[in-house]
Amino acid sequence: MSGVNLNNVYVGDNGRIQLSGLSSNIDFVDVVDQMMKARRIPADNLEKRIDANDEKLTSLRELQDLVKTLQGSISTLYGAASFDQSKNTFASKQVFSTSADGNAANLISVSASNNAATGSYKFVIDEIASKHKVGTDTISMNPDDDISTALNSSGTAIGTGSFTVGSSKGSVQIDVSATDSLKDIRDKINTVTGTTGVQASVVKVADGQSTIILTSTEEGSTGRMTLSDDTGNVLENLGVLALDSGTGTMQIDPAKEINAGNDAKFTMDGVSITRSSNDIDDLVDGLSISLYDAEPGMTINVEVEQDLTAAKSAILGFVDAYNAVKSYINEKTYVDPQTNKAAEGSVLLGNSAVKSIETSLQQIVGSTPFRASSNDSDLAVLAQIGISLTSAASTGGSADTKYSAGTLELDETKLNEMLINNVDEVAELFNFKATSDNPALTMTSFNGNTGAGEYAFSVTKDAAGTITSATYTLNGETKNATINGSSLSTADGMKIFYNGAAGATETATIKTSVGLGARLQFAMQDMLDSKDGSLPQEINAVETQNTTFGEKIDRIDTRIAGQREVMMNKFINMEQALARIKNVQSSLDELMAAGKSDS
Repeated sequence: MSGVNLNNVYVGDNGRIQLSGLSSNIDFVDVVDQMMKARRIPADNLEKRIDANDEKLTSLRELQDLVKTLQGSISTLYGAASFDQSKNTFASKQVFSTSADGNAANLISVSASNNAATGSYKFVIDEIASKHKVGTDTISMNPDDDISTALNSSGTAIGTGSFTVGSSKGSVQIDVSATDSLKDIRDKINTVTGTTGVQASVVKVADGQSTIILTSTEEGSTGRMTLSDDTGNVLENLGVLALDSGTGTMQIDPAKEINAGNDAKFTMDGVSITRSSNDIDDLVDGLSISLYDAEPGMTINVEVEQDLTAAKSAILGFVDAYNAVKSYINEKTYVDPQTNKAAEGSVLLGNSAVKSIETSLQQIVGSTPFRASSNDSDLAVLAQIGISLTSAASTGGSADTKYSAGTLELDETKLNEMLINNVDEVAELFNFKATSDNPALTMTSFNGNTGAGEYAFSVTKDAAGTITSATYTLNGETKNATINGSSLSTADGMKIFYNGAAGATETATIKTSVGLGARLQFAMQDMLDSKDGSLPQEINAVETQNTTFGEKIDRIDTRIAGQREVMMNKFINMEQALARIKNVQSSLDELMAAGKSDS
């Protein structure tokens, strides 16, 4: 018995089962499939284009991420304006502390923000700030015993009542009942520590002997505790309070003060200074000082210097990020120099957006800053600080070099030398720089449209201190600045803060230059802009194209499905007609055979 070829079985949309070619011996299922396959060639081509676009999208998104990383590497190298210079790596500072005994680090810690001035300071720490700390008598009780059973060292019952604990922060009354233990009193005090600035701890000295220690949460004289009995004599019986013979009032017993809560006392450059805290940030602008220990007579030398390591690290990060972008573009647009054919992975070859990005970045790193005058700096190109463009990779280069054309090469020795000897000019090579000859006018921000030039300002305030007029002259053309309170804006996006005198007119010249870092920053900002950026637009265009292709494929498949059903029905009808003809023929054959036998 022969098997059934399931490939010849056709099930229609109506559920009917039909064996292909049962009457005609024509495998019409295969015939129709081949016809539909030919009609689907346009959809197949669209699917190939979608696959190719998917590869392109992956590469474009990876390139976009690399450009974002490059933009991030420039974020502290382009001179972004900030009141504390935190966005300018060339303003970074480092601090060195030394002392004759080599223990400076155990006595003091000094950190400097970017807006700190370079310089040196001499510290002598006579006393560090401490927290006020008071201990009670040793009480005859365990921490969990009821206070009603407790006696002090003189044999006096502690008793019950209420007392007030506090500091300059505030105060709270604490109630003590006969069933309270020392732990209960501790917990009542600690519950309100945020209000009082006082915290408590219980110490079990020995079995049947305990004490409470009260400590201020803040250092110095301003954090000292205030304690008083309100009803009863709980604190007095605990030994915390004693009668002051001079004032005749109950005061904290000095004998029970473990630490008096003193201020920090030190000298800086011979000037005597007192602070209530060991953490000091209001002594010198930009310096944060922490005092750890006192050593009277020991001089600690503190040097605040420009942090060249931070600047170098930022520049190295920029070089690495730029090379990642350029080598990736080289890889995705690679043409074999021997065969002059595109490599298999060159999915971005011929892409205008990618070519535009590549050209823009390479033109900037190979050019000079925009300056009002060519005499502003001796440094004009990156090569002068040891950063140069590589030439095209040699034919048949290794995997490490064949994508290196146009990347940056670094001479680290030369970069070190330039940073040590000419750091300000290195900064100007990268930064947007604005200098004013009048401290009343200060540049606060700029954008990609702000150019290099000399802006000659004239600003007038009335007697009430309102700016009534603000003009500036640039390249021989005088314009009105936009006034918004104390802020002035130029037509090309520079903003100025003005704090000149009321009832007067002042003039100033602000001179600007646009370094390579600033040019790169704003070029990449344009490339990455979500609305108008070349990379997002290209990604959106490819995604839209894929969506369109997908919709066309769906329409083709829908149409082919209908055509296939129609064709199958026609073949099925033919099969049925042939089957009926065969049945008639078979009947005729039987009649003819019967007639012959009768004769």
